[in-house]
Amino acid sequence: MTEFMQRAIVDSYFRTRIWIAALTVVAVLGFLIVRLWQLQLIERESYSELSEHNRMRLIRLWPARGRILDAQGRVLAENRPSFTLSVAPGELRDRAQMVRTYAPVLGIPQERLRKQLERSGQAPRFMAYPLKKNLSMEEVSLTKALAPEIQGVVLETRANRFYPFGETMCHVLGTLGEISPRELAEKSDQGYRPGDLIGKTGTEREFEPYLKGLEGWERIEIDAKGRQFANISRQDPSRGADIELTLDASLQQYVEEVFIERAGSVVVVDPDTGRVLAMVSKPGFDLNLFSPALTERHWKTLNNDPLHPLENRSIRGLYSPASTFKVVTTAAALAERKVRPDERFTCKGKMELAGQVFRCWNHYGHGSVDLRRAIVESCDIYFYHVGLKLGPELLAKYASLFGLGTPSGISLPHELPGLIPTEPWKRRTYGEPWKDGETIAVAIGQGYLVSTPIQLAMMTAALANGGKLFKPSIVRRIRAEQGPVIYEHSPVIRWQIPLEDNAWHLLDSALRGVVSEKAGTGERARVRGVPVAGKTGTSQVIRIREGGAEGETVPYHERTHAIFIAYVRDMPKRIAVVVLVEHGGPGGRNAAPVARKIISHYYGAPDPGDPQQ
Repeated sequence: MTEFMQRAIVDSYFRTRIWIAALTVVAVLGFLIVRLWQLQLIERESYSELSEHNRMRLIRLWPARGRILDAQGRVLAENRPSFTLSVAPGELRDRAQMVRTYAPVLGIPQERLRKQLERSGQAPRFMAYPLKKNLSMEEVSLTKALAPEIQGVVLETRANRFYPFGETMCHVLGTLGEISPRELAEKSDQGYRPGDLIGKTGTEREFEPYLKGLEGWERIEIDAKGRQFANISRQDPSRGADIELTLDASLQQYVEEVFIERAGSVVVVDPDTGRVLAMVSKPGFDLNLFSPALTERHWKTLNNDPLHPLENRSIRGLYSPASTFKVVTTAAALAERKVRPDERFTCKGKMELAGQVFRCWNHYGHGSVDLRRAIVESCDIYFYHVGLKLGPELLAKYASLFGLGTPSGISLPHELPGLIPTEPWKRRTYGEPWKDGETIAVAIGQGYLVSTPIQLAMMTAALANGGKLFKPSIVRRIRAEQGPVIYEHSPVIRWQIPLEDNAWHLLDSALRGVVSEKAGTGERARVRGVPVAGKTGTSQVIRIREGGAEGETVPYHERTHAIFIAYVRDMPKRIAVVVLVEHGGPGGRNAAPVARKIISHYYGAPDPGDPQQ
């Protein structure tokens, strides 16, 4: 190989290496240029924010929830300060260390705390996510001592709900609970974050937008270990509005004291405004069990209770109105002129129809009775005849006019509408024709017909005020914090029941006779010096047993419900009351005395049933 060829090979080798080196440099420079372009232009805002948050922390300031007051201004729900241990997900560097250190301090199993930290990743990186609320003072002290060791731990001050009256008005006031993923998705644009408390039932839920308030924030400067240097800026939170109810706490407490039954409902309303003065559903529960969070043990106890204490029977309990419905049948018969007030039917204790025997509650019969006497003594046979004259459609029409079968419109969530059966409904539901036996069952408030205590209360109020069916109200006023009144209740009349004055007078006279006359079924509701009108009802749970067995010989869940509706109209202040005792037996025996006590207390009259008076 010549010297020339050797030099050519060497030159070619070096030129190749130079090209490779040059291309490598160009590629590296190109990558750097592209990356710089990406960092400077595309990801500039992201890294700028990250850099800012390396020295800043945004602390959320929770607003105090609005208070709930009774009609006299007594506090029913308020706030008490508490400490919450939270974590800033974007600052937490060592989750394993966090779990090992804080699990024993907080009394939380390590696996559960680990899952909570995983969920915290769904929150904004530099927004604190709550891990445990309502820390004890010992837990607060230990948390403060350990906080400098683990970056990202935040000790926050929050307000827990406190209910001074405990169980009183529990179903009306309602409960709070941690916001669910579904609620969070629906309300994320309203300022809610994971771990927030939100109204779940009752007033707390229905008026959540007013009670919630507006959150504030504080921007602080921190060092690499998360220690605070200075406050940069702050926006104070705004407390939620106060809700003033129409209910009177002292009356409510009295009603709860005298209504010692195992289960049932009492509703007391003002018949001239539709305002609810007391609403009791038993059994109840202590609202403070839910603040700050219901324990698993308490949840199982409440949820597994066969009497369902979490259910508001006043708006969700479905019961046959029984003989209290006879006022509707009477109103329909008079308005449609199907019977004359002096028209008589003979009651022999039973009646045969289409091969079936239908009985009166009085097995010996009432003899020949007119309309007024049939109401006073609650004769079933009389109203069987009237029901057949009316038919199912007219019965349904006037039931609707008295507010049955549709939600009353009260400002509480999950109210049930009840049911007014009709011939088309029967065909749709069961694919069967309507029978006359079903008509006479509805005429005395039985059969498929069901209603709620709040519906019966508004029906009773309409009897007291001459036919005005009000929308019930539990909120009297809403007032912003140190600000104006946002809402003031004005009575809302849904409609006027079309009944002539003489029909109202006959009904009123008969319903007074139910209480004041010797043969009246509601004599146990008499109050000295107070003209009480009322109507008893005994709502069947199962078909009446042959022989009419009742009391302790019948299993509890098979006993009839006791119902009594009552009102007072000829007094300076009027009142309407509904008492329903689940499986309480005859209404005149077990529900009427409760109504008597409530009315006596309301008017300051002596209670003839009280041995101390």
